[in-house]
Amino acid sequence: TRVERRLVAHEVRMQGRVDYDETRLVDSTARIPGRLDRLYVDYTGVLVRQHDHLFDIYSPKLVVAQDELLLAMKAFQESTPRTREQAANNLRLAEEKLRLWGLLDEQIDEIKTRGKATDRVTIYAPVGGIVIAKNANKGAYVQEGTPVYTIADLSLVWVSLDAYESDIAWLRYGQEVEFTTESYPGDVFKGRI
Repeated sequence: TRVERRLVAHEVRMQGRVDYDETRLVDSTARIPGRLDRLYVDYTGVLVRQHDHLFDIYSPKLVVAQDELLLAMKAFQESTPRTREQAANNLRLAEEKLRLWGLLDEQIDEIKTRGKATDRVTIYAPVGGIVIAKNANKGAYVQEGTPVYTIADLSLVWVSLDAYESDIAWLRYGQEVEFTTESYPGDVFKGRI
């Protein structure tokens, strides 16, 4: 064989499994206490896109917050030049409270246009992905912070492989690797350690 300068290559065979990328898991939680009146995603494995509807929640606190928004809007419309700045600040605070509770800007605008509070509000998906856990059922009462769904973004996944001690010398951080899976025979996937 001719002598040449090149990188040494070595095939290392390992077994492992494909798993969720932990940095791409998101819990869709109830941000306010209330009752889940309707679940739009009723089993795991469903694909959702960002801003798809997930569940309807009834919460007396949400009704009060909507009334506060409408009162702040009315006060802003009726304000004088002297009180306009304070009224605008109150309106911003009322809107921000609803945003922090998971309402989208479109929902807040709809409440303003409608001019009255609704007793049920739809909560939307914070990210797109696959629902991998459903933690509550229709009619369940939830508290603030109760996880309702867990959503995994599967556009990137982790592959956990088991290496023997004798193979560790051939592996390093940042190294490009190729691997195959039983579920896609003949397809070669690439990744980075």
